[in-house]
Formats: sequence, C-alpha cells, structure tokens
Amino acid sequence: MLKFLILLMNRARAARAETHPRPRIWMIGPMPQPLNGQSNYNATITRFFESQAPTTILPTGGTGAEKIAAGLLLPFIILFFLRRDDHVYTSPPGQNGVWLFLPTIAALRLRKLDHIVHHHSFRPINLGPTRASRVLCRLGGPFQRHVFLSARMRDGYAALYLTDQQKSRSFVLPNAFFFYDEKGRTAERHGPVTIGHLSVITREKGVDYLLQMIEKLAAIRSDFRFCLAGPVADAALKQEIVAFCERHPTISTYLGSVQGDAKARFYEDVDIFILPTRLVDEADPLVILEAYSYGSEILASSTGCIPERMRLPSMLITFDLEQDVRLLDRVITEVAEQRTVISQACVLHVKSMHETSRSDARTFFAALGLSVPDPRETSL
Repeated sequence: MLKFLILLMNRARAARAETHPRPRIWMIGPMPQPLNGQSNYNATITRFFESQAPTTILPTGGTGAEKIAAGLLLPFIILFFLRRDDHVYTSPPGQNGVWLFLPTIAALRLRKLDHIVHHHSFRPINLGPTRASRVLCRLGGPFQRHVFLSARMRDGYAALYLTDQQKSRSFVLPNAFFFYDEKGRTAERHGPVTIGHLSVITREKGVDYLLQMIEKLAAIRSDFRFCLAGPVADAALKQEIVAFCERHPTISTYLGSVQGDAKARFYEDVDIFILPTRLVDEADPLVILEAYSYGSEILASSTGCIPERMRLPSMLITFDLEQDVRLLDRVITEVAEQRTVISQACVLHVKSMHETSRSDARTFFAALGLSVPDPRETSL
C-alpha cells in the first residue's frame, strides 16, 4: 500500500512541477491491473488523452487497501495540486467502491472544478435508485458532467439521478468509437450454419438458457453446428456444458478460452452469435461489435444498451423458450439461404455504428479541448 501512496504523490508532484501550454487532463479511475472491461476502457481513453494533452493518471487501486488509501489521498491531491484550468475525467469504481470515491467528488465540488463522470455499468439503473449514485450526483451538482454509452443509458440514469441541468450537460460516447475494428475482408463460411457464443461464461451471461435453446432446436433440426467459447469458473456449469456436448457430439463443440488467432477463427466460423445475457452490469458489450465486424448475425437479449446496437429489432431474445427457438430456427434458414448478403449487411451495420459514434466523440472530446482525428490518419 505504501508503494501505491508514493506512486500517487509522485505523479501529483510531477504534474505540478511541469509547465505546459495546454490544460492538463487528470484521469482518475480503475486502471490495470487487474484487467477488466472498465480498466481496459480507461487504458484506451487514456492513450487518446495522452496523444493530445499532458495527462496524469491517478489510479483508484486494485486491492482493498489501495482503494481505501486512494479514497483518502485523492481528495488531498485535488485540493492542493490541480490548477483551475485543468480537466478532470473520472471513471468511478463499481458497486460498493463508489462510496470510497465520494470524498474525491466532494473535493472537486469544494474546488468548484468541472469534472467528467463516465458510466460503464447499468447496475445503478437496473437496481436503482441506489443511495451511492444519488449522493454521487448531488455532491457533484452543477460541476458534474456525465458520459453514457448510449442514449437509452443516459435517459434511464437521468430519470433516477440527474437534474435537468445535469442531463442537458451530459454526453453519449458509445464503445463503437474506440473498439470498432474493420476487417480487411468478409469471412467466407461454408457447410452447416454455425451458432456461437463467446464470453466469460456464467449463468448471468445466459449460457444455461442458451443450452436449453440449442437442446430444443436439436429436436426439430440437425443441419447446424453449435460452438461455445470462453473460460468457465463455475464447476457445475462447466459440467453442464460438457454433458451437453457429450449428448450432442455431432453438432456441439466447447473450445474453452480463446485468444488471438483462435478467437479470430471462432468469429470467422460463426454465422449467428447469440448473447442471452441477464448480467445486471451489462451495458455495451464488445462482443456485439466483434461479431458484427466478422459478419455474424446476432440474437441477443434487451439488456443494457443492446437494443440500440441490434441490426434488426426482431432479433431480440424474449426469454420465452418456445418463441426464441422459433426465432432461431427461422434465422438459421434465412442465413442458409442468404449467407453472403446477411454477412455483408452485418459488416455495414457495425461500420455505420462506428461512423455515428464519431459524431458523439467529437462533441465529447471538444469539451476537453481535444479533437477526433480523421480515420485516415495513423491510429493510436
């Protein structure tokens, strides 16, 4: 913990000692390690900041002791090290970690410093109103500007927590801006239509429901393949997956964890990607961008921002098993008949999402004195 405290103070001192013609950006939030979706996003947006402005990273800690230490030291740094014209970007820790972050917000309010609060989880909406989120927004008051992953996320959060003024000053910045990866070619698929799912496999991700769908589908047709990929920590769920594959050896495969080329091969083989997630934190899942980029059709639940990302609203899963199996049955037939056309439509759809997100990004980053480079320029 002492090393962590020294790191925070050394970064604060270095920032104060440095002179620069542009305002400094203070990035405050979870940073690797440990690596997760939020810390990965924070690392990505930090590289964007650093490409255009002096940037100081103040991590909120990885261990419990570090998080407590950050909760005590970060307010001190804000009170005594930040300049009036500096920009402050925050990515509050999730769940109960928000409480430890509130003194930081209070210090920003005391200094009357405008600050960004970037939201990455639907938890405060799905379980709201939560006391921690209410306090967060009231503490920040008129000096707080919120960033959401979609308009639906903004409206849901605003209805629970924001004043009209706070909502009017908020931004939308979809994950498609940073995490769209255009492929050089559309995957060429042959043979039976392949259904796939990739995630850190849990029941909250809906994998047990997906197995029920495939089981029921296998009773009415066999001209498809099913491929499941991702690590499983739940021993009972893993046994269910193994048992399912043993019952259906001719149509089902479990790959385990896949990375790099193996992950690319998974997507290249998958015609229909299914994401029946019910995860309370689920917001703007990157697997949707990845699957569409490879030309895979997607069936998914209406959790989080997902309805705004779907190519076709008719592809939303209802969790009515009979209805969802009928949907999947129909989509398999459509893909088999129009494989290339549907694949190309998916690729165009995700490209359109990215282009729309660039407009959102220009609005947001302009508030920090930054610009969005032309896509033809060298990427980060």
